[in-house]
Amino acid sequence: MTKTPARRVVEAFGDCEALAAMYSDDVTWRLNYSLPDNIAGPHVGKDAVCAFNDAVFNKIYDGSKMKVDIQDEIGDEASSVVRFNIHAVSRRGYSYDVEYILFAKTRDGLVCEVVELLDTLASTEQHQGNAVGVPPGT
Repeated sequence: MTKTPARRVVEAFGDCEALAAMYSDDVTWRLNYSLPDNIAGPHVGKDAVCAFNDAVFNKIYDGSKMKVDIQDEIGDEASSVVRFNIHAVSRRGYSYDVEYILFAKTRDGLVCEVVELLDTLASTEQHQGNAVGVPPGT
C-alpha cells in the first residue's frame, strides 16, 4: 500500500526540512480550537506553518526522540487521515504519549491543508508531568 499524504506528514514529525518540502505555499495547519491561539492556529502560509513546526519540534519537544505509531490510515493522494500515537519527550523532560488524528489535503502533489486533533486535556496534563490520558499499551 502506498503511504497517504497524512501518513507521510506524521512520519516526518521532528524533521522540519522534510515537512517543509511537502507543503504548498498557501498551506494551512490548525489544531483543536480549545488550545491557545498560538498553538491552535490556524497557521496560514508556508512560512507560518514551518515556524509552527519548528516551535513544536525544537522548542516544545525533543524532535530527535519523537516516535509515531500509526493505528489507522485511510484516503488517497487528494484527502487522507491517520490515527496515531505520539511518543515523545518534552523539553522539560516529561514523557509524552497522546493519541492524535491528522487530516491532510493535497493540491498538485503538495499538502495544502492539515487539521490535527488530539486529547487536549491529556496533552496539557502530560506537559505538566502528569500521566493522564496515556493510550493503553504505552
